[in-house]
Amino acid sequence: MARTKCFDRDAVLDRAMELFWEQGFEATSVQELVEATGINRGSMYDTFGDKRALFIQALTRYADKSATRRLEILNGADKPLDGIRAFFDSVIAASTAEETKRLGCLMTNSAIEMSVRDPEIGDLLRDRLTHVETAFHKILKRARKGGDIPKTRNVKALARFLTGTIQGVRVLARAGSEPEALRQIVDVAMNSLQRDTQGQKSGDPLSR
Repeated sequence: MARTKCFDRDAVLDRAMELFWEQGFEATSVQELVEATGINRGSMYDTFGDKRALFIQALTRYADKSATRRLEILNGADKPLDGIRAFFDSVIAASTAEETKRLGCLMTNSAIEMSVRDPEIGDLLRDRLTHVETAFHKILKRARKGGDIPKTRNVKALARFLTGTIQGVRVLARAGSEPEALRQIVDVAMNSLQRDTQGQKSGDPLSR
């Protein structure tokens, strides 16, 4: 008779996620995953597949949890720009918190480590970043419609700019930048959203 698996799948994924987050994919051994998750190799392979398959599932879980929490913050404010600011504040707080200090973002770390040599993981990460960009695009359209940013602004370009700014903030946080320095970066980004581009050359991508 087959043995029943007596473990919480999500809890195992969370422990694997934390280990990959701390060490990266290549530096994490299967034995370390066994020790961190508390399940044996047989159960790990039967349930999740090999180390790469487990990594993809852990990365997906991280992205899903992060996206749900941050999108609630982004869309929870009365004013669109307040939602964007709150989103960035939450990123800075998480990136500089004592328990996760210097870890950065698992998605950003994985993009640097894995996306070039593993196309499937690269596609997964690009897809997740596109979701963030789309969320910014929607809220920026609301801001433009409500007069919070000039009608001349190209909200698609601005959404890409904000998505890139997030990644820069996370990398700098991992490198040791202080919260105040990161907030200054966000201040510049927020101010740039309200810059009037009328009168600029027609080829300027921020005026289309």
